[in-house]
Amino acid sequence: MQKPIFSYTRLLASTSLLILGLNANVGLAADLPETATGKASAGLIQIATTGNPEGLHAELGGEIVVSSVVAESAGEATLNGLLDVAQDEHLAPMALVTPDGSIYAMVAPTITKDNFILVTTDGVARRMDVGNSEGTNMPFVVAEIDAQAQPEAVSGEASPGLIQLATTGNPEGLQSEIGGKIEDSTVVSDTVSIDALNALLDINQDEHLAPKALVASDGTIYAMVAPTITKDNFILVINGDARRMDVGASEGTNLPFQVNKIVSDGGTPWYTEFWYWLTGK
Repeated sequence: MQKPIFSYTRLLASTSLLILGLNANVGLAADLPETATGKASAGLIQIATTGNPEGLHAELGGEIVVSSVVAESAGEATLNGLLDVAQDEHLAPMALVTPDGSIYAMVAPTITKDNFILVTTDGVARRMDVGNSEGTNMPFVVAEIDAQAQPEAVSGEASPGLIQLATTGNPEGLQSEIGGKIEDSTVVSDTVSIDALNALLDINQDEHLAPKALVASDGTIYAMVAPTITKDNFILVINGDARRMDVGASEGTNLPFQVNKIVSDGGTPWYTEFWYWLTGK
């Protein structure tokens, strides 16, 4: 099967929002493992061109598993961002998980014949070309997505717009700062599933989202956690991966951080929250 010269163009076009947003805000991720640098080994060429991980398994060790491990590790949205799903691209049946946790799986030869997905231990997922059809056997990165990377809006001291969204639920200020579109906050569960959203909320305390969310121009979603038991938390969705954030307002720092354990700070009475919403304060 001949590799179409425009296959990468289609792939990169379909992931432009993800990749351009990543490069603009956070830069490229950590270095590649030694296996994917320099001249490719026979085992790496085998998995990238045939989908058979046995040779690479013999070289590196680890465990041969079903390739669904890639989506389970990196996220379905991240994986799809590295595939041309319109051309029915998918993974070969089996993958290799190395002893250090890196994952290798072939991109089934729908429009390419020597590409593979590499997920490294830092959570970065890459589409790689092993360089076989180029005659060099020198692997190179085709596209890269770091689902855990934080956008600029939540790095460093929070902007007034982010503080407004996280403490009042009003996304208008953040929209004026970074652009995007204000939508109903159901966009969060539509993107990551209701189960994934509920896992970030204390359902027993009736936690839910404020009515409106901001979908930024790069696809990142921001929505306040309604102040049932907290008063400055919000949900951030990046590349289909959702996390709960604290804007740091009640701590007095205004430095956003990821919430791993929900800690009540008393919340805000509903009538105060409603006043905040009306006045935008």
